[in-house]
Amino acid sequence: MAVLKGKWKEKSICNVCTLLLLCWTVGPSLSASLDTNISHVQCPESSHYISKDGYCCGKCHPGHRLFRDCNKDNEVAKCVPCDINTYRKSSNSAKNCERCTQCADVDVNAEEGTPCTRSSNTVCQCKGGFYKNEIDSLTWECPRCLTCGAGERQIHDCTQERNRECECKEFHYHDKTQRRTCLPCKNCSSDDCRSACLEAHTTPKTGVVQRPYTDPGNAFSLPVMGFAIGFLLMLVVVMVLFMACFWKQRMSSSPSAGPEDLKSNQMLIHGDPENGLNQTCPHRVCDPEDLSKLPDCVPKEIKISEFIYAVLKLVPPRRVKELVRSLDVSDRDIELAENDYLRDTSEAQYHMLNVWAKGGVQGRGGVLPRPLLLEMLVKLRNMDLGGAAQELETKYAEH
Repeated sequence: MAVLKGKWKEKSICNVCTLLLLCWTVGPSLSASLDTNISHVQCPESSHYISKDGYCCGKCHPGHRLFRDCNKDNEVAKCVPCDINTYRKSSNSAKNCERCTQCADVDVNAEEGTPCTRSSNTVCQCKGGFYKNEIDSLTWECPRCLTCGAGERQIHDCTQERNRECECKEFHYHDKTQRRTCLPCKNCSSDDCRSACLEAHTTPKTGVVQRPYTDPGNAFSLPVMGFAIGFLLMLVVVMVLFMACFWKQRMSSSPSAGPEDLKSNQMLIHGDPENGLNQTCPHRVCDPEDLSKLPDCVPKEIKISEFIYAVLKLVPPRRVKELVRSLDVSDRDIELAENDYLRDTSEAQYHMLNVWAKGGVQGRGGVLPRPLLLEMLVKLRNMDLGGAAQELETKYAEH
C-alpha cells in the first residue's frame, strides 16, 4: 500500500511540472497575439492600414503612393509623390498611382476642362457645339447640338450637360411625315393637323384657346376676297365703258383713212416671208456656261473610302466592332481583318467596314449606295450614337 502511494505522488509531481512547462512556453505567444489583436482593433481604417508584418501604419496622403511599410505601430509609412500624368485622389496604401484620363480617348469631340494633378483626375468636357450624353455610369459621348429646323424656335439653349430643345413656332404644327419640320397652320388640310394646331395654341396654364387652329387671317379671308373680287369686276366694267366711249368718240371725229394711213398700217418688217421667222426669232445655241448654271438635281456620289474614314472618325474605337456586328459582318471576316492587321487597329476596322460596304450588289465601283447609308444611320442611332448619325446625315444624306 505504501508503495502505491509513493508512485502516485511521483506521478502527480511529474504532471504538475509538465503543466508549468507548457504555461511558460505558450504564455508569451498568447500575450503577443492578444497585444496584436488589441492593436489591430485600435487601428482606424480611415487613416491607417495593417502592414504585412502586422503593424498599424499611417496611410499616404492624396497625391502620394506607398514606397515602404512602417516598422512600428502608429508610424506613417514611407510615401513618394505620384509621377507625372498619374494621380491618387484620397488617402491610400497603394504602391501605384492611377493614370490620368486622356479626353481624346473618351470622344473625338471632347476636350480638357480641368488638367490632371497628383491628387485629382482630368476633368473632360465637350467642345463648343456639342453636349455630354451619358450612355451609362462609366461611358459618355459628345454628340452635336441639335439645330432648330424650319418653323421651329429654341426653348432651351445647348449646354455642356443638355441638348438644345426646340418647339414649333406660333401658328405652326409638327408634320409627322417629315422629321423635325413645323408647317404653318394655314396650310393644314387634315384632321390630325387641325387637332395639333388646336392643342398647340391652347394656353398651358389656363387651358384657354388663344386663337383658332387656322391662321388668324382666315377669319377675314372670305369677306376680303369677296370685296377684292367685286372691286376688280367693277374696275373692269368701268375700263370697258371708258374704252368704248373713247373709241366711239375717236371714230366719229376722225376722217376716213387715206393712202398715208394705209402706208402707216403696213408691216414694218421687210424681207423674205419664208425667212421671216428666222429673222425675227433667230435660233440661239445654248452656251455651255448657261448649262453649268442649271441646278444640280443629281444626288452626290459618296465614295466608300471617304465614308468609312468619316465613320471611324466619329465612332469610338472600342465600339467599332459592335457596329460592324450589327451590320451583319460575319465573325470570320472580323477575325480575318484582325489577323491581317495585327499592329494597325484602325486599318483592321477599315477593312471590316469595307467588307460591309462591298457586300451589296450596288456597292461596286467604289460608290456607296443610299440604302447602305440609311442602314448605317439606323444602326448608329440604335447604339445611342445619335451625334455621329446626325453628323453623317448632315454631310451625306442632305445633299
